[in-house]
Amino acid sequence: MPITIQPLEEADIPTFVRIELEAFRPHPRIPMLWPRGYTDDLYAFYEDHKNESYNDSEQRLVKAVDDETGEIVAASEWTFVLDAEMEAKKVPSDPNEQPPPNWPKDGNWGLRTFFRIAWEEWRRKVFAGKPYIELNILVTNPAFQGRGAGRHLLSWGCEQADKLGLPMCLESTPAGLSLYARFGFEVITVIKADMKQFGWNKPYDEEGAKRFWMTREPQRSA
Repeated sequence: MPITIQPLEEADIPTFVRIELEAFRPHPRIPMLWPRGYTDDLYAFYEDHKNESYNDSEQRLVKAVDDETGEIVAASEWTFVLDAEMEAKKVPSDPNEQPPPNWPKDGNWGLRTFFRIAWEEWRRKVFAGKPYIELNILVTNPAFQGRGAGRHLLSWGCEQADKLGLPMCLESTPAGLSLYARFGFEVITVIKADMKQFGWNKPYDEEGAKRFWMTREPQRSA
């Protein structure tokens, strides 16, 4: 399947959202985070968030397109933290912050906030005011898994980082570890939270729910 990497267009945002949600549907935390399932207000929340990213000068939204059909088969979102001084001035997220008005009904705000704040704190500690590139999300349409679309997107991001001489970071599920390792990412921290803290009392796949925080140093061509 020939693939072309292109900037994501604003009109592509609903497709990106649907690919992301379908890619993560099997994840063990999805029923905990969104107990009502994939509802209209959930899709709207994700689209609002993606629109904010699309209009943020630090963000890069990129798509992998099947050359034969023109279909978006994978998508990614990146943060290029190039102004370290401005990054250092950003106010950390408030752990007591309340959900925004468009937060989906019955969504597990405590669970989402816990991981978001922990991730922010870890990034500040690891990069200590230096510029870097973060891979926020990389997802492939489940119907096209294993055909190289995600690899093409990851390659694009690594090329940008290497050109700029910047380190990278990302958060991986267990399923993504082997791909990221092939591109030089190394696991720095493993996050495992007790879901009972967030009101979940049913059995779940604890190994599958782990998050792996990874970094990669810039690489130079021989």
